[in-house]
Amino acid sequence: MDILIKNATIITCNAQNEVLKGDILIKSGKIARIAENIELSIYEQACVKVIEGKDLIAMPGLINAHTHCGQTVLRSFADDLPLYEWLFEKIFPAEEKLTKEMIYFSSLLGIAEMLKSGTTMFFDMYFHEDMTAKAVQQTGIKAVLSRGLQTDEKEDLRLDETKELIYNYSSDKIKVFFGPHSVYTCSYELLEKVAQLAQEFKTGVMIHLSESENEVNGCYEKYDMSPVKLCNQAGLFDTICIAAHCVYVDDEDIEIMAEKNVSCVYNPTSNLKLGNGFAPVQNMIKSGVNVAIGTDSAASNNNLNMLEEMHIASLLEKGMYRLSDILNAQQILKMATVNAAIAAGINKTGVLQEGFCADIVLLKANDFNMLPCYNPISNVVYSSNPSNVYATIVDGQILYMNGKLFTLDEEALVKEVKSIEKFLKESV
Repeated sequence: MDILIKNATIITCNAQNEVLKGDILIKSGKIARIAENIELSIYEQACVKVIEGKDLIAMPGLINAHTHCGQTVLRSFADDLPLYEWLFEKIFPAEEKLTKEMIYFSSLLGIAEMLKSGTTMFFDMYFHEDMTAKAVQQTGIKAVLSRGLQTDEKEDLRLDETKELIYNYSSDKIKVFFGPHSVYTCSYELLEKVAQLAQEFKTGVMIHLSESENEVNGCYEKYDMSPVKLCNQAGLFDTICIAAHCVYVDDEDIEIMAEKNVSCVYNPTSNLKLGNGFAPVQNMIKSGVNVAIGTDSAASNNNLNMLEEMHIASLLEKGMYRLSDILNAQQILKMATVNAAIAAGINKTGVLQEGFCADIVLLKANDFNMLPCYNPISNVVYSSNPSNVYATIVDGQILYMNGKLFTLDEEALVKEVKSIEKFLKESV
């Protein structure tokens, strides 16, 4: 059914940063028209769902540009540890116990949380990624998926799984990238192979890059260059490349990233929680690097709440540089919407514009924490939380509205997740 949203405050995130008051007509999954007082014909009135939006803010759906949905069942499993101890001593051993079915329910759990907090698309790297793809298909959200790659005896098998993902799941809703985990888990030869395959399959790459001092120091010891320079030399930057974290990048690294159109995904909460430091986001933006925002996984955040991530992303930079006017609310909102779409080479989303996909979030503007509303964009970035999300719409389909998810059984999902929790407590 087509949708007409009436009398809403519309945050467009377009090039002019327009905020409008008016209607949005959605037809066949696209934004057909944005205007004041859109009138429906008698025929249209019978087949269009009308949402009264006078107390709602309509904005582009949020895009979580870096996460690991299959890790959602590891929320609070290993907290308050540094990255390498957290990853190698806690998370990797626990992941050995996860079955394909567990990854499927973990992905559903993560998607449910994201839909309820206004996310319409996410970028993901994990194993058994076909299970995450099935969860995406079931729920109607959009995703860019990558099977995590690393160098060991299963390297070729993982590459084959990536190819199968491309063949079996590529669609209007799902893009598949190659996903080398990092320079410290992948050999140089694997990085080169991934670069060649990404070009062969005409797709992109996502990688964790310069996340910690240990990673950078180890790269210099082994290759006598930074992770950024290593990836560039291996050819990873000759295709679409999404680099998560980029905490320890110097001016030369940033120059390379800008020149090669490498997008950075800023993960402030995860970087803070794992004690990895502060990404030089302002320097990257000034140098022309496209920067998006991601939550990282629920195992290292511990949530997938992009509304909170935007808030933290802005305040952290202001405090770091002691400048209140940097990373303003408009910039942050674009990083969480259109910049993320640009990072993945995806057109027609991230902006509320005629002809674009109807990927839209409706927020309740009259909730106490959203009043008064002198500046709707500021209220979204600095004041909002998931309780303010009234509806999440993807390709014109209402996936969540007024407390209810429409494409999954919440009660059954809770039961499955509790069963996984019990198993992990007893077996790890």
